[in-house]
Amino acid sequence: MFFKPARLPLALVSAGLLAFSAHAAASAGEAVEIDESELDPDAEGYEPPGRSIYFYVDTYDLEELADKYARDEVHVIDVRTRYEYDTLRIDGAHHVSLDDEDFVDKVLEIHQEDPDKPVAFYCRGHTCFMGYQAVERMKAAGFDDARTMDYGVFDWAENYPEDTALFGEAPIEQADLIDFNEFRDRLLPPMEFSERAQQDNARVLDIRRPFEQDQVGLFLNSETNIPASESDALSEYLEQVRDSDAPLLVYDITGHEIKAFQYTLEEYGIDNYYFMEGGFKGFQEEVLQ
Repeated sequence: MFFKPARLPLALVSAGLLAFSAHAAASAGEAVEIDESELDPDAEGYEPPGRSIYFYVDTYDLEELADKYARDEVHVIDVRTRYEYDTLRIDGAHHVSLDDEDFVDKVLEIHQEDPDKPVAFYCRGHTCFMGYQAVERMKAAGFDDARTMDYGVFDWAENYPEDTALFGEAPIEQADLIDFNEFRDRLLPPMEFSERAQQDNARVLDIRRPFEQDQVGLFLNSETNIPASESDALSEYLEQVRDSDAPLLVYDITGHEIKAFQYTLEEYGIDNYYFMEGGFKGFQEEVLQ
C-alpha cells in the first residue's frame, strides 16, 4: 500500500519555533532542516547558522582547529554515526556518537589521555547541530573545556585533504571528494521520490538505524531496510543493484546521513541512484501532512 496524498505547501517556521526545533533535533542526534544551498560561506561576516541559536557554545573556525590539530594540541572527536565516521573523517579523530548512552564518560576518558588538551567536537557541517549539543552535554556534566568546529567534516576535507581519511585511508586528494552540486543533483523532493518508488522496476533502500525504525516503512512492496552500518548485508545488496538496470532510491531519517552514503554508492560503481530530500521526516512533513 502506498501513500498518494495531494501535495501540500510547507509551513513557514518562526524564529522562535526554529530555535525550539534546533534543540529538539540536536537532542535526537539530528540536523535542523536548513537548506544548505541557500547558505553563502564565502560572504563577508558569514557564520554557521547554529551560532545564533547556540550562542552560548564556544566554537572553533576551520583555521583555528587546523592550527591546534597541526600542533597536536586538541582532542578531536567526531560525534556522527559510526558509519559516517568510517566513511569520511578528520584523520586521527576519535569517535563517540552523540546518541551513545555513555557519551560523557567516553569523552572524559579520551580527555584523560592528555588533560592539558581541550576537546573539539565536529559533525556534518553548517546545518548540523550535533556538535553544539555535544558541548552542551559536557557542560551539563561539569566539563567546560570543549568547543565545536561547526563547519563540519566536508569543509574540513575540502580544505585539508592531507589530514582527511576516506574509508580509513589518508591522505586523500581533492579529486576524491564529491562536489556539493553532485550531491544536490541526486536529491528528489519527497513527492517525486514517492512517485518513482512506485514504478515497477524501482528499488528502495531504507538505511535508517535500528532505533529509528520503530516508525513505519514507506514503500512496503519495493523497499529493503539495511542500516548503513550493516556492512555485510549492505555489500551483498549493493552488488545486486550494481548488476541490475533498476534505479536505486535511498532514504534515511532526516536526509543527512545520505551525504556520506553517496561515497559508498560511488565506491561500488553504482550510478543510477537518487536520495529523498529530508529523509523519512521530510516525507512526513511534505506528503503525509
